[in-house]
Amino acid sequence: MGLKEREDYYKANNAEELLYALKNKESYIIIQDDFKKEFEENTQLPLTETEEIGFQLGFGGTAGIWSEIFFQIINASSKGSKQQKKIDSKIRKYNVKKLNENEILLYLRQLDY
Repeated sequence: MGLKEREDYYKANNAEELLYALKNKESYIIIQDDFKKEFEENTQLPLTETEEIGFQLGFGGTAGIWSEIFFQIINASSKGSKQQKKIDSKIRKYNVKKLNENEILLYLRQLDY
């Protein structure tokens, strides 16, 4: 990915910036440097595309509806900050891709269609 391609990407360096980008449904979000480690430790990452396909096929396509209901119930009753719960909830609309050792790319799932 070249530098020109990254000009329109939102760069999140802390949880507040990430939550702002998720609320505004930024198409591409880059998690960088120091925040990358904190992000990986604290965030419940969504299923990968391969895991999602297997999950959907196993439940005849209805898994998405039921899994979202259960996720919201579990997320509401879990420990953790209110801010982190919002991040965990909103990040489910994104795919996650590790760009290199220092960066993670989040991009909206709808961009794959």
